[in-house]
Amino acid sequence: MPDLLEIRPLGGALGAEVRGLAAGPPTDDIADALCQLLDTHLMLAIPGLHPSLADLVSLGQVFGDLEVHPYLSKSDDSVPEVCAVDSEELPKADLWHTDVTFSEEPPTAALLHMVECPPFGGDTMWINTHEVYDTLSEPMKAMLEGLTCFHDDGGQGGRKAEHPVVRVHPTTGRKGLFVNKQFSRRIPQLSRAESQMMLVHLFRWQEQVKFSCRWHWSAGDVVIWDERFTLHSVVDDTKERRLLRRVTALGMAPTPATTDADWPKHEENKMASSGYFGIGGYEF
Repeated sequence: MPDLLEIRPLGGALGAEVRGLAAGPPTDDIADALCQLLDTHLMLAIPGLHPSLADLVSLGQVFGDLEVHPYLSKSDDSVPEVCAVDSEELPKADLWHTDVTFSEEPPTAALLHMVECPPFGGDTMWINTHEVYDTLSEPMKAMLEGLTCFHDDGGQGGRKAEHPVVRVHPTTGRKGLFVNKQFSRRIPQLSRAESQMMLVHLFRWQEQVKFSCRWHWSAGDVVIWDERFTLHSVVDDTKERRLLRRVTALGMAPTPATTDADWPKHEENKMASSGYFGIGGYEF
């Protein structure tokens, strides 16, 4: 770990504050350290970084190729990778979720830069889905590892995907639960009633505060989080404006926990378009 970086854990479950990082393209040593830190802590808060648009792009590219979102407003059309997230234009994502799980290849990581911060409130919280999985009983783990779940975008664009309920981290090998209340609709290996009961249980289990950390924003802060093994939610306790810039690192199809060659993948998505759960319109 480079000596210039000071690391302070934020919570018992996840999160770390990183100090000593300067704005600008990161060196190879810094990039490697940030990737290792993200694998360990899943959420990194860098206070007072104040990156330019180009700086934010350079930092995001540490974690992979960046998305150019087809619909969201751009902070500057000349830097299409950076989206504007404005509370005066977009609904607040105050529901625990993981972004864009209706994609066949959901994101690897996301970065937010707070540009205009409310004087109070508007914090963001994250949950560690490794810890969520680890605290399940062994029989529950064994059953979930053989299941998949349908995810959809709530009718926003007709995008759907089927993912393992338990996925494996490609670097650390740790397993994590991969369902969320916003986009996860049905477990096709179970009856509809069983699926509904199971998802309700899993949503309630993973949303316990003990699995979480919380960041109180200031203007200039940057937060990076692992999109594969966290949930996040804004704390909707202020009407003041929150203006952020966001970049997203593209990902790969989730790796299932089971190595069985017959891991079930359903060609036909038979869920009702409305589903049982999920609220469309949010991506942050």
